[in-house]
Amino acid sequence: MNKLFLLPFLAVLLCGCLEETCNETRTVIGFEPVTTTAGEWRANSSFFCGVGQPVCTASGFYVYEDYLFMVEENKGLHIYDNGNPSDPVPITFMEAPGGQGLAVRNGILYMNQYTDLVAFDLSDPTRPELVGRTEDVFEPYSVFAQVLPNDEFVVDWVETGEQRNLTCNSPNFGNRSFWQDDILFANSSADFATANVNNSSGGGQPETVGQGGSLARFTISNRTLYAVDDQRLKVFDLTDAENPRYADQVNLGWGIETIFPSGDNLYIGSTTGMHIYNVSTPTAPEHLSTFQHVLSCDPVVVAGDLAYVTLWGGRDCGSTGDQLEIIDVSDPRNPESLQITPMSSSHGLGVAEGKLFLCAQWEGLKVFDLDHNGLLGEQLSVTTGINARDVIVLPEDNELIVLGYGQDGIQQFNYTDGGQVTANGKIEVCVE
Repeated sequence: MNKLFLLPFLAVLLCGCLEETCNETRTVIGFEPVTTTAGEWRANSSFFCGVGQPVCTASGFYVYEDYLFMVEENKGLHIYDNGNPSDPVPITFMEAPGGQGLAVRNGILYMNQYTDLVAFDLSDPTRPELVGRTEDVFEPYSVFAQVLPNDEFVVDWVETGEQRNLTCNSPNFGNRSFWQDDILFANSSADFATANVNNSSGGGQPETVGQGGSLARFTISNRTLYAVDDQRLKVFDLTDAENPRYADQVNLGWGIETIFPSGDNLYIGSTTGMHIYNVSTPTAPEHLSTFQHVLSCDPVVVAGDLAYVTLWGGRDCGSTGDQLEIIDVSDPRNPESLQITPMSSSHGLGVAEGKLFLCAQWEGLKVFDLDHNGLLGEQLSVTTGINARDVIVLPEDNELIVLGYGQDGIQQFNYTDGGQVTANGKIEVCVE
């Protein structure tokens, strides 16, 4: 291993700023990668399934029928029987290194393994069976796979114990990540998931499709799987469900973050705008429009003719603002902003039954009323005690599944027609 990667430590000493003078200093600690090759991870991928394991780092979640899926970053997939949300039961942990995106249709689970798309039969959810692999369909330098210049895949990062100081006088101080003397610097450990480490229903069987949160990168519509990485939309034909066919790729530009289906359209969130694509011909997406907004992180959900977008800033998202924007998409070729409301700490969101559910990090989960036009009304409630990141809304049961940051794991709630929220269950995370 001849490269050393440095990660800024969370401790920040803020000494004060006068006018344009910056006296901020960060202590950074060194990390080196644990790597494997494509030949190794394909040959050694047994996808072993054992008894349920404690969740340590939940990087994604998904619901299909009575099952709750949680992606364990760099390790595998937890499957819970969530038929009783007050007492979710772990039924298996499947080793699946390299998995990030996830979606389920008609009992077949699809996820990426680094640059491959793999398919599993869920007839026995305690032992998902590998039934298909489509190789080399995701980019090696994207959110789905971290690959070094020597074509080795990063499996994990190990702390070296070395420390250095970085001052704001550095020309790279404000960058999310940067290379210097063959060392990769980043602003937080989460940046290793997105940093570029390369230094240079159309008929037939009815669909039963699961549901992800507003930050999802995989979605399924009309027998087609759609996946977005940092800059591309990948299209997979699921006519042969066990053997997905890579059908198309659409270049979207940098900063792509999320994808949400509604009717025959896909709504793709990015740091610079919301892209709308028509998929009435499922394997040939047609660009309809791009709604530009300020540089920010941007999940989007759609209900009827309205798109709801949270725009938040910060070091990783490009701006300092925070707002909720409601956009009229009745004419998807000409989307129009209807309402902008200042927010604080906003992240993932969901809309159902005349209510908007907003994850607000350390401020908790907020519920807002939507008026008869779908515009934002009064705040109905706020639930604290969870550092809320994203939410899945299940309106048929008046249930919410909330993914938290760090040790907050997954918490489940019931909500009333009046927007009041009560706790229903929690999946704890381990202390590493």
